[in-house]
Amino acid sequence: MPTASPSRRAQKSEEIRARILGAAQAIFQAEGSAGLTMRAVARRAQIPTMTIYGYFPSKVALIRSLWSLAFDPLFEALQAVAAEPAEPAERLAKVAQAYVRYWCERPDLYRMVFLVEDTREEGDGGWFVEQTDVIQSYLLVERLIAKARGMQEGDCLRQGEALICALTGVAHMAVTVSEYPWGPPEDYAAILAHGMV
Repeated sequence: MPTASPSRRAQKSEEIRARILGAAQAIFQAEGSAGLTMRAVARRAQIPTMTIYGYFPSKVALIRSLWSLAFDPLFEALQAVAAEPAEPAERLAKVAQAYVRYWCERPDLYRMVFLVEDTREEGDGGWFVEQTDVIQSYLLVERLIAKARGMQEGDCLRQGEALICALTGVAHMAVTVSEYPWGPPEDYAAILAHGMV
């Protein structure tokens, strides 16, 4: 009986990984993190439970992969907005608006990323933010603030952190307190960004 070629095995492996992540995301959206068990994911993905462990050694690893799937397109979008021609202060405002818009348009992703606390298990190499480029990607905001203020990169770290916290707060309120008649979240983002320069 012929064996599958290495490229076919890799493709099959990617298909299974995508099925696992899709099943995990669907379960999270329907039941939250409490419903996200390896057995439930295996059942939904229609694979044996032990197969999941070949791709994700733990629930923490699975959740962190879901977080990466949420962050990757966000940071690509922010980089694209930052590359558009604009005055520095306006570029910062546009990036801030894009950040808030991304999460407000994806409330399930927002909840998955920001309402589930990272944990560490025995043998973990570190926290999610230590093992990914999330912090470095967030520093785009710091660089934009510095540029708008005519300062050097790295001179506005606390301001950049404060702006990300404030923008995430705008998204948080829009997503979790949606019954309140908030103004457009992008308006709040622009106000916060302009307040930094």
